[in-house]
Amino acid sequence: MARLESDGTLAAFPGNSWNEWAPGKDGREAFVYLNSVHIFEDDTIWCVDQGSVSAGVFPAEYAVPQTGAQKLVQLDSKSGAILRIIRFDDTILPPGAQMNDLRFHGNKMYISDSGLGGIIIHDLQSGKTVRRLSGKKALLASAAKVPAILAHIKGGNVFHPPNSDMIEITSEGKWLYWAAPTGPLYRLETRLLNDADVSEEQLQQAIERVYDNNFAGGCCMDSLGNVYFSETITHNITLLSPSGKTAVIASGPELVRPDGSFISHDRKLYIPVKQPAPHAGSDAPFIVYSITLPEEFSGIKLGGLVRG
Repeated sequence: MARLESDGTLAAFPGNSWNEWAPGKDGREAFVYLNSVHIFEDDTIWCVDQGSVSAGVFPAEYAVPQTGAQKLVQLDSKSGAILRIIRFDDTILPPGAQMNDLRFHGNKMYISDSGLGGIIIHDLQSGKTVRRLSGKKALLASAAKVPAILAHIKGGNVFHPPNSDMIEITSEGKWLYWAAPTGPLYRLETRLLNDADVSEEQLQQAIERVYDNNFAGGCCMDSLGNVYFSETITHNITLLSPSGKTAVIASGPELVRPDGSFISHDRKLYIPVKQPAPHAGSDAPFIVYSITLPEEFSGIKLGGLVRG
């Protein structure tokens, strides 16, 4: 992980052994593969470390996380001090499970599992964790919907899309949304997810299908419930309003496989883009673009940051 300093330079963050992992080293107290990084209302940084690297790029033995390497890490955003590490046992992360992203509302943390498909709910106050909808159809990707251009993107291996990957929660905490890259986008009321008396079958019956998105690497949600999809093939950032209206809010050939976007406190939409080759004379492996969000776009009122 790196931090953009005030002078425009990048510095390793937190800048110690947490940044020094390499294949074969112990991954329990180091960053192995950060899939998502977020700053929430308390101004601390939360990281999802999947604990292993891609088998299509590295030797297969490094594609299975060491015990304790898959973890959630909370850091002080200024000093980089490690504030908390959360690890789950194999009842929550069975073999093949892969934490992908997280969102907060109050004391509840919601984590998507893109390995097996599922939603993990962790209560920061009580420490209780539950796993719900594990492997259920609405949490799984459709291999048939992988665009031909992505069929072989990892070291020549056939690309199997992640399962439940993208995850969002509305600002008032009522609805949890999720989607695999292949779509569709689904939602479910959090009161049902958090009720131990609601069975898995009842949860499945309550799931609502919201939108058939194009293949997307990531998304984010604003405080008015609009979802911004980072579309992998179209080079579009597509906006979906709660009413179902859509609009392309940004597009361009430079948006090569855009991934997890993020809305900042000052209403900027940040879009990370992994570069397939050196871009415009730069050897940077990625570029981050930003868009200042207007109050309204294409007749859709836009919100700001969901603070969690």
